[in-house]
Amino acid sequence: MDPVSLTTLLTAAAMAGWVDAVVGGGGLLLLPALLVAAPGVPVATALGTNKLAAIFGTSTAAVTYARRTKMDWGVAG
Repeated sequence: MDPVSLTTLLTAAAMAGWVDAVVGGGGLLLLPALLVAAPGVPVATALGTNKLAAIFGTSTAAVTYARRTKMDWGVAG
């Protein structure tokens, strides 16, 4: 992958992460960017890559929230 496409995808991923954190739906930005930047990639691979980014983003947000707030683990478990 050429550096321009990689830079474009990294920028789109950062914007998608921000949108996802603020209002949700960051995949609506990242998925088209993946399909445009890598047209030879199968759609299923692009969808899986998008889902993997969403899983990591949600996991990071959950861990950060759990560290910064007092959790009632009896209720959570």
